[in-house]
Amino acid sequence: MKQEQSDVFLLTKPPFSQKSELCLKLAACSEKARIYLAGDGVYHLLTGIEEQQEFKIYACKEDLEARAMRAGDKVTVLDDFYTDFIEDIMEHCRHEYTF
Repeated sequence: MKQEQSDVFLLTKPPFSQKSELCLKLAACSEKARIYLAGDGVYHLLTGIEEQQEFKIYACKEDLEARAMRAGDKVTVLDDFYTDFIEDIMEHCRHEYTF
């Protein structure tokens, strides 16, 4: 069975930045959004993003560890973050956005 195409967002900016706000607005307009959090983007987990929105959320394990953070149950923590991100874009992505 073929997986339905989604909009994929890579968010590396911290919460409350203009680019983060734009990213989340675009994701909210998408019917099926997947957000990949890397770098300072993992700080969005402190805002409860996984509880506020209906996004599928993935986080970079190394970036969580570097910031001494843990992800909640609704967040998928990827060991090989960038490989999984690129595979998702190549195989299941309708549109890709990077912030």
